[in-house]
Amino acid sequence: MTLLLGLKLFLAPFFVWILSVLQGKYNARMGGLFLGLPLTTGPFLLIVGIQEGRSFAKTAAHGVLVGQLSLIVFCLAYAFAAGKFKWGKSIAIATITVWLSGYIFNLIHFSNLGVILTLFFTWVIALALFPKYEKPTDKVTAPTWELPVRLITAALLILVLTAAANILGSRVSGALSTYPTIISVLGSFSHRRNGPKHLVATLHALIQALPITSIIMIGLTFFL
Repeated sequence: MTLLLGLKLFLAPFFVWILSVLQGKYNARMGGLFLGLPLTTGPFLLIVGIQEGRSFAKTAAHGVLVGQLSLIVFCLAYAFAAGKFKWGKSIAIATITVWLSGYIFNLIHFSNLGVILTLFFTWVIALALFPKYEKPTDKVTAPTWELPVRLITAALLILVLTAAANILGSRVSGALSTYPTIISVLGSFSHRRNGPKHLVATLHALIQALPITSIIMIGLTFFL
């Protein structure tokens, strides 16, 4: 447990830093595509497999697939909210949505095939419903003071979520575990400073790239 917490505390700020650099060098879409890769879940499953064995890692991979349902819901809710509200209210709406959906999805006992089909249809529906937005082409560089604040915020968020999960029941803990720490930190700072355009582009690219992680997790659930 200590190793997993340490991994989370390292990976979340690390990838916030990587994505901040990518968005500054390229654009918001590049950061979103990068986020859709199994950057945190891959190392997480590797450590779980080493600590707990293949069977546990297989179950965890199934859990990642269920969590992706909530991630898609989060991105869609955040994108719609960002078009109407400022950053604070937008992230609050997205947070409530992801935890509520996470709680509901954790109540459902998905089979492997069931979660795959649900994930596919949720992904297709989300892309069809995704709000129209002006695609940013400009590179945006954050002020020097903002990056350390982003890293600290990501680490603190992990600590708060982990502490809450240790106190609450398994169902609520499952819902909390679906919270997308990295995109929430990057999105909030980007939305506050640049407006919704860059944030929504990042969310859209994340959803588009998500099947890469899904395919890897599907492979693990069937072949581990």
